[in-house]
Amino acid sequence: MENNNFFVHLNIQNSSIEKIMVESISCQGTRPYQEDSFGFSSPDKNAVEKYGFSAVLGDGMGGLSDGSLASGSFVSSMLEMHRSWDRSQPAHIFLKQAFRTINERFTASGAKGGTTAAAVLCLASGIYWCSLGDSRIYLFRNGILTALSEDTDHLNSLLCSVINGKITVEQAFSNPKKDSLERYIGYRGDISPDGNIRPLIPLKDDRLLICSDGVYNALSNKGICSVMSAPSGKRAEKLKEMVLGGGFANQDNFTALILCFS
Repeated sequence: MENNNFFVHLNIQNSSIEKIMVESISCQGTRPYQEDSFGFSSPDKNAVEKYGFSAVLGDGMGGLSDGSLASGSFVSSMLEMHRSWDRSQPAHIFLKQAFRTINERFTASGAKGGTTAAAVLCLASGIYWCSLGDSRIYLFRNGILTALSEDTDHLNSLLCSVINGKITVEQAFSNPKKDSLERYIGYRGDISPDGNIRPLIPLKDDRLLICSDGVYNALSNKGICSVMSAPSGKRAEKLKEMVLGGGFANQDNFTALILCFS
């Protein structure tokens, strides 16, 4: 289990934001292996002024081999690419291209693992995010929790079929393959990562949650809101207590990165 709290100083344009409090927690749950990985770019003032600050998470896929290797490789590669980012390239293009490049390198290496991927890039111009798989990015604002990312799982494809009148809602949610991921790092094809084009401008006391599915499968939206409403510096520990307090016999690995803007 790992947890860490620290501050990042960043003035965000068109807002009153001057700093970000970062909290994190990662726990193995009841699984025999830890397949989640996470990391942050340097919080050093000069590095943040030049490149911004990034928070990155990967959840190795338990149904495939080498899940921990895949998630660790994604996180380290993403942070390395952030350090060498040519700032003439727009942030949203950089993030999606980085995901594609990492996936191409990973699949070309012959590795058999797979991992979800989520990254948040905080810049003076605002917040950019990119995701793939079912690790999620949430915005908590004024007591309301909003999922920014969209899972790239089979359920989303099934729901498109519902909209097109091909199947019913009941058929979509009863499909045994609804939770299987259709795109992820390790997928041999176009991964089409999800992300925003225009920057998110945070408001004072906004919080971003980047988490693996072990979090939201254990906690309801109400439970997540309770965590995000906790006092500063206590949110990650409260999340751990609530997840483990659920007493789930097969509790998955869970990781949460919380960014609070002030």
